[in-house]
Amino acid sequence: MKSILTYFYRIFFTALLGCIFLLPVQGQIPLSSTNKKALDAYEKANQFLKERNIEKAFGEFEEAIERDKLFAEPYFQLGRLYEQNRQFGNAILNYEKAVNAQEKTSVTEIAAQQVGQIYLRKGDYQKALVFLEKGIGAVTASNQKRYKVRIENCKFALESINKPLIINPLELPKSVNKFQSQYFPVLTADRETLIYTGNQDSDENIYVTSIKDKVWTEPVSISEKINTTQNEGTASISADGRTLVFTSCGGRKGFGSCDLFISYKQGDDWTSPQNLGLNINSGEWESQPSLSADGRTLYFVSDRKGSLGKRDIWVSKLDSTNMWAKAINVGSPVNTTEDDLSPFIHANGKTLFFASEGHVGMGGLDLYFTENQQDKWKIPENLGYPLNTFEDQVALFITADAKKAYYSLERDQDDKYRRAKIVEIEVPASLQAKFKATSFLKGIVYDSKTKQRLQADIELIALKNNELLGKISSDAQTGTYTSVLTNGGEYAVFVSKKGYFFKSLNFDFSDKIGLDKILDIPLEPIKKEAKEILNNIFFDTAKWDLKSESTAELDKLVGLLKANPDLPIEISGHTDDVGKDADNLLLSQKRAKAVVDYLAQKGVNILKIKAEGYGKTLPYLPNISDENRKLNRRIEVKFL
Repeated sequence: MKSILTYFYRIFFTALLGCIFLLPVQGQIPLSSTNKKALDAYEKANQFLKERNIEKAFGEFEEAIERDKLFAEPYFQLGRLYEQNRQFGNAILNYEKAVNAQEKTSVTEIAAQQVGQIYLRKGDYQKALVFLEKGIGAVTASNQKRYKVRIENCKFALESINKPLIINPLELPKSVNKFQSQYFPVLTADRETLIYTGNQDSDENIYVTSIKDKVWTEPVSISEKINTTQNEGTASISADGRTLVFTSCGGRKGFGSCDLFISYKQGDDWTSPQNLGLNINSGEWESQPSLSADGRTLYFVSDRKGSLGKRDIWVSKLDSTNMWAKAINVGSPVNTTEDDLSPFIHANGKTLFFASEGHVGMGGLDLYFTENQQDKWKIPENLGYPLNTFEDQVALFITADAKKAYYSLERDQDDKYRRAKIVEIEVPASLQAKFKATSFLKGIVYDSKTKQRLQADIELIALKNNELLGKISSDAQTGTYTSVLTNGGEYAVFVSKKGYFFKSLNFDFSDKIGLDKILDIPLEPIKKEAKEILNNIFFDTAKWDLKSESTAELDKLVGLLKANPDLPIEISGHTDDVGKDADNLLLSQKRAKAVVDYLAQKGVNILKIKAEGYGKTLPYLPNISDENRKLNRRIEVKFL
């Protein structure tokens, strides 16, 4: 049974075991000893290595050193054996003796490389830099780029440690961190639901907890339909918490060792997961999905053919028919020839966070972010120390409002193993300033008469340019919906359901990004005498020319009337009480007629449509404030 997390490290240790028994490269430089007995012992040791008799090889290398204390090559081989056995202290001791035994030997530079890399992995950057620079002369042409990155890592780390981010990781309650390890946390846009992978006795499952009275509830299995006796994890969820993509390794019909599956929430339950198919999955390994806020773009990791290096980040989008397009490699400058993992697309839809060992950082896997500008990714930027350290940092989640971040932090547990716990931090202001925060819009759609919760289609439009920002739907059982607001400014919300008059609302969110909006939406059933205000019809003061911001609303009305050509309706104009009554009456009539003229231009049969102006005579609210007067200046539709 494959573990989703430990898969990353298997290849590294396999490679180490495969190379440890190779003889040292002597090149053109002879061995550093002329002592015959020392040379005999060294030759015997190498023969034992070939035979994989490690115990006797140890003894003969030590015998060679006993005969000649300045014999560099057996020090080097002992260093390699200790390193393979993860006894890094002894490995360092022997590598350094190999480096310092004599001025120049066959292993001086390669030993410096090895000890430099150990110091780098331990986070001792100053010593690592000294030894790595000393060993650069023996770097092969094919390894030049990778080796130079290690030296750059040391310099970057030393600089970063001197200007650290101020963070204070706080462990989530023990009720959340209840498993042997937990990792890959994600939250819904409203920050009220946390989903993460819990590992207990090598069985990975997906768990969910909610915030109640500022306290996280006891986590429960997300669904019996999703979790199995095999491994499920590294889940991602849409902003509204109703679309889940997760990794499943074994136990389900798939194409490779691990595949991505999708499930949808209906009420309080989840649908049976479906494999995302060959446009997403392959015969190789797919994992670590990240859904965009609207659930229409999916980033994930794969080691399939076409990767730039080892594991790369890939992306797919839903097309106009709601089918996932064939995934493509995100490419450079995000992906490198090394591992690039754990993508997280922020709710703003532009900022991508990910882990990589191919960019300059603190060594190993570091966290980076990049921004998409006009379909091109910027050069990734390291998130800095101490978010990144000499240890591997695998994944990060930042809330939609950019104020908090969640990730798993490994810590020693009872001196026996390392346990990953989920922690929370306040995102430093310096980091918040580097990417755009978002807000969320949420609420409930319901029947205005019966109060029944409704499933309805919801569109969010930026009034400034009539840009469609997102399409979502409310839940069929609960009527709830959530959408992300990525920019300030004025928004229009259109809600439609068959048998109901579409609802149009607007609100001004200028300078309010980082705040949130709650908007419950009642829908009016289509029947005689029912009426609805068209909230997104705009005119200049004392004018009746339709402003361009009105187009989206008017086109919705065109669609409704074309779908119901036999409905007799009245378009009515209304004003506030400012000005002369006769002028207000005339203005309201001309505005109503302007709407009918637009409908006629769009091919609507206007024989059953009449335009009426009522001036100030039918106020929506008493004319006692500027806000009330603004609401009284309106266009209404009434079914006759």
